[in-house]
Amino acid sequence: MKKIIILITLIFIGCSNVKEKSSLEKKEKINTTQNFKLHLNNGNSTLMDAYDPLEPLNRRIYYFNYQFDNWVALPLSSSYKFFIPQTIRTGVGNFFSNLYEPVSAINGVLILDYKTILTGVSRFLINTTIGIVGLFDVATYIDIPEHKVTFNDTLSLYGVKDGPYLVLPFLGPSDLRNTGSLLTTFVLRAPLDPINIYSGSGSLLQDYSIKSLEVIDTRSKIDFRYYSLGTPFEYEYVRLLYLKSIKLRKNNIRKK
Repeated sequence: MKKIIILITLIFIGCSNVKEKSSLEKKEKINTTQNFKLHLNNGNSTLMDAYDPLEPLNRRIYYFNYQFDNWVALPLSSSYKFFIPQTIRTGVGNFFSNLYEPVSAINGVLILDYKTILTGVSRFLINTTIGIVGLFDVATYIDIPEHKVTFNDTLSLYGVKDGPYLVLPFLGPSDLRNTGSLLTTFVLRAPLDPINIYSGSGSLLQDYSIKSLEVIDTRSKIDFRYYSLGTPFEYEYVRLLYLKSIKLRKNNIRKK
């Protein structure tokens, strides 16, 4: 009888220990879930976090870009795609893209890459002449594929840090280094800009029409839609994708 009582007591104690252990494990799982952050590194998330000291301002600009895109850019680009045939849109895109080839060649000189230099110069000369001011991409047809290098790529290869994350009005995700690159490209491309070449009369209407056409054509090729990811963390995801794309592009430029 004593042995039976002792056995029952041991079983009861063992069961209580198992229940207590399982409850502790459950609490630990709950705590782990509550404190979970992607890719933890010393308590900090290395995936979703980024150097974004101007985040409050960037979020406001992001929302402004959404409003502008929703009410202006998207309706115009949708109408452009609906009314303008694909053949003409391709020619317009080729024309504006051709204007960046000399800038790419300049970057080839800065990074001492003869392939980028030859590609940029030859594509510009061929497409501007045989391709009728760049409307037709003849260079690609004769096996001289596009290989553009931006000032952002050049600065990155020279070790210049990207700096804080920025959201530019109308333009979207960027960083300090890329913003400087865009300004430099704008200045260098100015002599080749159709606004300067074809608007000798100084007509502001003509100038803005040509520039607007370039913007609309560019927007019509981008599938992104603001607040369409179905997540309250869209700002963080867009920032993550931008920063990842910068790293991937740097690696690709080095390989080439």
